[in-house]
Amino acid sequence: MKTRALHPKILFPLLLTTLSPVTSFAQETRDIVVAIIDTGVDVNHPLIKKHLWVNPKEKENALDNDGNGYAEDLHGWNFVSNNNDISDNHGHGTHIAGIILQKAKSHRVKFMILKYYDPEKSGDDNLLNTVKAIRYATKMKADIINYSGGGDVRSPLEEAAIRDAQRQGILFVAAAGNEGRNTDRVGYYPAGYRLSNIISVAAMDARKRLLASSNYGAKSVDIVAPGNHILSALPGGRYGYMTGTSQATAWVSGLAASLMIQSDKSWKPEDIKKFLEKNAVKDSMLSKKIRSQSRISSLQASFNFSP
Repeated sequence: MKTRALHPKILFPLLLTTLSPVTSFAQETRDIVVAIIDTGVDVNHPLIKKHLWVNPKEKENALDNDGNGYAEDLHGWNFVSNNNDISDNHGHGTHIAGIILQKAKSHRVKFMILKYYDPEKSGDDNLLNTVKAIRYATKMKADIINYSGGGDVRSPLEEAAIRDAQRQGILFVAAAGNEGRNTDRVGYYPAGYRLSNIISVAAMDARKRLLASSNYGAKSVDIVAPGNHILSALPGGRYGYMTGTSQATAWVSGLAASLMIQSDKSWKPEDIKKFLEKNAVKDSMLSKKIRSQSRISSLQASFNFSP
């Protein structure tokens, strides 16, 4: 039984091309902090390096200046090695960050990098690191937590951490999983916790069909987004394709971040979830598969925002 895993399905050869630059909409008022709980990020990647969250009370002096229990956590923390090395030796986290930026289309998006995953560690260790990362994101007041991973085991510690994030008004966007199964019958977590701040995301292809590998559930999965053959950043300043609910999750996180930036409204997680579902495309093919029976791919198309 899987206790914790990432969700890239396919990694295609790297491309030496660039994605279109992130454009900025008018009337931006504040930064939106997205905590990426993943494998770390290539902090020097041209697409990402200007989008790192900076801990406002921390300094480069090897001390815990802000008293949060983590010394020199300038841009986040590595919970695997218990240090501030948030580099990505896997590629997954960098790919996720790139997708969020491309969908948010804003220079105001900042990434709090929280490295929890190590393929050499046990699922239980990765799960405990997940809980620590969620607690950190909550304490440091992230706006959105992107979690493109999961497992079969329900964890009271993890659920409690996300519930605390809910109390702080933090949106939690989670991958539905890549087992191709009905998670109403066999749960998948953290996407499957029945908490109002969670958006559980399944993946679709370019033909707007649910991927055969994507989990689904009329009660447990909220919405569908593109997740097949998605081009994004990879370590070393490169680009490449990945497929899975991880990519669909990042897509929704990016749209949510853009929505928060563009509106003067103070968004509650539940409001964002309802707004995305209401303005997404209803699809009868998703009946008995997805709770909202909705798929979404473009914020501008769906919400008629003007640059």
